[in-house]
Amino acid sequence: MGAPQVVVRGEAVLRVPPEAADLLVGVHCRARDRERALEACAARGRAVVAVLARAGDAVEAQETAGVAVHLARDDRGATWSVAALDTRVTVGRTGAVGELVVALGRLEDVEVRGPYWRLRPDSPVPGQARLAAVADAVARARTYAAAFGVQLTGLVEVADAGLGAGSPVAGPVAAMARFESSGPALDLTPAPQEVHGSVEVRFTTSVPDPEVFRR
Repeated sequence: MGAPQVVVRGEAVLRVPPEAADLLVGVHCRARDRERALEACAARGRAVVAVLARAGDAVEAQETAGVAVHLARDDRGATWSVAALDTRVTVGRTGAVGELVVALGRLEDVEVRGPYWRLRPDSPVPGQARLAAVADAVARARTYAAAFGVQLTGLVEVADAGLGAGSPVAGPVAAMARFESSGPALDLTPAPQEVHGSVEVRFTTSVPDPEVFRR
């Protein structure tokens, strides 16, 4: 018979500030003919790019998320040509998000959705959660071993029981606004991100004293 074993599941939850935020900036223009709608959309798109450029290194990336050109009818039955351009913006300095939303919101025919707080793909936090889960597993195993009067003697197996990053995301901040020239400010509170670590670990132990089972 092999050495006795103890199998435990270690878990950890880390709540950390977000490392970045995504904004979805939509330009929606309509005109009586398609050419004018496209020209207006292109002009508004250039205005969006100019605002993002003024934000400097706070904006880490911008990419086209979608383009649409179509006909639409209004409530009176009139037909309009509509041109739309969506841009996904990654903001690396979370403290700059509120100012950027206000600047974009001042533009005509522009809608801002977000912020969507998140960690970076290469964030060290998931690894920290895994290590914290391992530490929890070792502590649990020692507790169980002590209950039987034995010591942990070796490691048999470690299995990743799942790691998820994610969550509470702040509600979207939408703007189709024409702000007053006095200059409003949005005081946004970044939503903490929860990262879960879970691991299953199997240890060998010393042989328990038979007296433990007679208590």
